[in-house]
Amino acid sequence: MFEQEINELENMELSEDFTILNGSVPILFSAPHTMEQVREDGSMKPRETFTKAIVMYLNKYSNIYAIVKNTDTGIDSNRNNYDDYNVEIRRLIKDKNIKLVIDLHGASKDRNFDVEFGTLNNLSADYSTIKELEEAFIENGITNIDNNNPFKGGAITQGIYSLDDVDVIQIEINSKYRDYNKLIELEKIIQSLQNFIKQYNDYINR
Repeated sequence: MFEQEINELENMELSEDFTILNGSVPILFSAPHTMEQVREDGSMKPRETFTKAIVMYLNKYSNIYAIVKNTDTGIDSNRNNYDDYNVEIRRLIKDKNIKLVIDLHGASKDRNFDVEFGTLNNLSADYSTIKELEEAFIENGITNIDNNNPFKGGAITQGIYSLDDVDVIQIEINSKYRDYNKLIELEKIIQSLQNFIKQYNDYINR
C-alpha cells in the first residue's frame, strides 16, 4: 500500500551524514533538506517533509541514483557547494556517468505554484528536458508550474552547472503536495516523476 510504504520511508532512521543509493538509470536525485537545520541567524529551518521518501521511493521503483542528507552538519548544502555532500554528488556524476541531476526541495504552502523548476534561467538543463518534465506533471493534473521564480537554483545547481555533460534541475514542491493527510497528492508527484524518468531513460537509450 502506497501510504504505508511512503510513510515508512519518510520515518526511516538513517544515522550517517548522508546516504547514497545506487541505481541503473543515469539520473541522480538529491534531497539535502530532510532534517531540521540551524540557520546562520540561529533560527530553525524546518525539514522539507517527504523529500527523503520521494527519492528513496524512486530509487526502489525507478532505479535512479539517490543521495539523501540526514543530519545537520552545520552547513546548508544548497548554500555551500564545497561541503562533503556536494563533493559526493560530483564524484557520483563522474563515477556513474550521471546525465541529469534533480535536486529536490519543499516549498511552503503560501507559494503561488504547485511545482517550480530552477534552472538558472534555463541555462542548466536542455529545454526539451525541462518541457518533458513539465508535461509529466501536467498529465497528472499538476498544472500550476513556474520556472525560476523565485527559486533559480541554489549552490547544488550552480556547482553542477559548471561541469560538462550533465544537466541539473532544482525542483520545489509545494507543501500541499507533501501533506501526511492527503497522500493521494504526493502520489501524483511521484507518478509524474516516474513517468518522466521512464521517458528520459527511453530517449537517451535510443
